[in-house]
Amino acid sequence: MSVATKWRSLLCDFNQLQLKATLLGGQSFRWKNHKSSDSDQPENEFIGVFANIVWVLRQTERELQYRIVGEQAYPNKANKDVTKVSNVPELNTTVGNLAQVRLKVAEPAEYSTGGELLYPLSYYEQLLRIYFRLDVDLEHHYRQWIKCHEHFANSATNFYAVRQLDQDPVENLFCFICSQNNHIARISDMVEKLCRNYGEKICEYEGTCYYNFPSVAALADASVEGKLRELGFGYRAKYIQRSAEKILQLGDLDWFRRLCQLDYKAAHKELLSLPGIGPKVADCICLMSLGHLQAIPVDTHVFQLAKHYLPALAKTQNVTDRQYVTVADKFREIYGEYAGWAQTVLFCSDLRQFRQRADGEKQENSDKPRKKQKKTI
Repeated sequence: MSVATKWRSLLCDFNQLQLKATLLGGQSFRWKNHKSSDSDQPENEFIGVFANIVWVLRQTERELQYRIVGEQAYPNKANKDVTKVSNVPELNTTVGNLAQVRLKVAEPAEYSTGGELLYPLSYYEQLLRIYFRLDVDLEHHYRQWIKCHEHFANSATNFYAVRQLDQDPVENLFCFICSQNNHIARISDMVEKLCRNYGEKICEYEGTCYYNFPSVAALADASVEGKLRELGFGYRAKYIQRSAEKILQLGDLDWFRRLCQLDYKAAHKELLSLPGIGPKVADCICLMSLGHLQAIPVDTHVFQLAKHYLPALAKTQNVTDRQYVTVADKFREIYGEYAGWAQTVLFCSDLRQFRQRADGEKQENSDKPRKKQKKTI
């Protein structure tokens, strides 16, 4: 369904959220820069999909602004029109509607009466607050992390408000199967192919079609592996299809619901039982969609960063199983229960696309107050 494109906003200080690094820094692969005709700074506007909605986002010093340019109704088993159902609360139970496992928010009790959007504004604001974890005071954590180690203090100047996204676990799991031995641009292309071939169309906007992320059942079909190989997924095609097939056998969204209720170690172990999921991918899923903010995905970038903390690794290039655990435990020892979030900031600071931009702006704004420098990133 395509809808109007009016800008709306919720309060969010720019020191609490940096959209560019948060959306394009390797957590989600559904976002890209959006060139808007009514903006004099198009590089600060982003378009993407989550919760079956196509969003355009931008920010000011005090607000997170959003436009909804396409959306689908909240999935419910009976596909009932909740405005015509007398016993509405029955639709909002987690047992009755497992879609909440993916959308993170309960089904709205009513439709909007305004006609422009499907639901009341509070629904969309709740989605944004959960997705960006806006209930977490990020400035407080940055102050603590800067005290923990000089490496963070040196990196955090230009990466002042990178938030840890809280994502759909189905999308997150299959996206990070695609991430193996891959870079962000190619992963994004693969994820787009998954959505275009197996998802449902949400809308067409400015000449581009946008799709939701596929269901587990859509990816479990026996024909999926061959099709994905044709599309260039390589060995990942087998892992996607077989993991989907196994998840379907385990209960589909009910399995994800149970997974969300496990503690970190138990959830990590359960994820390792799926084809194609090793410790790093399991940690990505734990961190980015299951709420385990102490999880540390140790890839080659993070392993190089770890040499700031573990000098004994200086001459080591490959990550062994033992070193993986050593690095993850060291990050947790230094940064505490939110260590995975701190690691995400450091990961973004090490990405070339952000580091070069930040270095250039730092030089250009060297005589300006620090707060002014931050706003231009």
